[in-house]
Amino acid sequence: FLIRPRNYVALKDSAKTLGFWAMIFPFVLYLIGITYSEDVRSALHNTETALSLFAFPFIATAFRQNHIEKKLQLVEISLIAGVFTIMIFSIINASLNYAETQDINAFFYTQLIASPHHHSYYVLFSLIILTHSIINSHSNKLLLALKIIVSLILVAFIGMLSSKITIFILATFVLYIVVRLLLSKSVPKWLSIAITLAVIASIPAFLSLPMVKYRLDFMMESLQAQHDGEVTPRTRTESTTIRIKCMESAFELISENWLIGTGQGDVYAEMEKKMKQRMGENYAGTCSPHNQFLRTFASFGILGIASLLLLFFAMFRTAIKSRNGTMVWWCIITLCFFCIEDMLSIINGVIFFCLFTGIMLMGKQWTIDNEQLIMDN
Repeated sequence: FLIRPRNYVALKDSAKTLGFWAMIFPFVLYLIGITYSEDVRSALHNTETALSLFAFPFIATAFRQNHIEKKLQLVEISLIAGVFTIMIFSIINASLNYAETQDINAFFYTQLIASPHHHSYYVLFSLIILTHSIINSHSNKLLLALKIIVSLILVAFIGMLSSKITIFILATFVLYIVVRLLLSKSVPKWLSIAITLAVIASIPAFLSLPMVKYRLDFMMESLQAQHDGEVTPRTRTESTTIRIKCMESAFELISENWLIGTGQGDVYAEMEKKMKQRMGENYAGTCSPHNQFLRTFASFGILGIASLLLLFFAMFRTAIKSRNGTMVWWCIITLCFFCIEDMLSIINGVIFFCLFTGIMLMGKQWTIDNEQLIMDN
């Protein structure tokens, strides 16, 4: 970036955009937060993790200046290839576990490198990219068939990972695609009918997958128990229940530190105190807010939540103005992930978010390509 003069000219142009500052501003708050965090070591660690917020606007600007043909398609193909690599190793790992335990559940919600629901985020976005590529495809029928097969494999992998939020978003996305296909005049009717029938036929099979059914049933049981005030030791440990307790603790912490927050170095320790008040002194589970909006508000106060709202405003504004379906769905899924994860506190989460958000806000490639995304030639 530094040795090419044209990058400086492009950076000057990027600095005039809302998207550039919308990504930079949250990181500035991390730098300021170091000054009033009591746990400076933790503050520095969190700031280092969030460094991508600062770095990727520059990377995206350089990406825009790169003259490699179909550069975005190369990034997207790399993402899909990475997802398939994770899938292969997950299956190998699950097979080894199954050989030892003879338990079919070894193939579901399997842990590998990161947690299964974190892996599912990459899978879901890969599926969205492929699906829009199929809808807007001008490639031959053989390549189109290959894309459809790969998409179905990704859906099966989401079932294997069994992440509840990803399943809910997938169901919404599939409904959107079915409606879009049925209303479209440009998509061949045979393709619309085939995909619609495949979706209808796959719903019962997907929901009957052992771990998918178990996790959804367990979630509903735990929510009902919480509603009825009859929480048991079993339902008390369900992941959605824990997330709700974490969010309640975060709201309480925000009410006490709404102006400037606790600083990112102290937010976890303060959350731990709140969670022990709710769950008992012996509680040793996660104390993360599991909501990036709440975590940022608790860490940096009003300016923190304002910075994230500005960022998502810039994202949705760019996506809607460009009328690009992939960009719109990127905004939707990341908004959902921010509501149930501390995305900017996880290194793979922040890089995943900043890479594609940076390209969207400053790379301008998705707008230029007008959704002709991958493997069309």
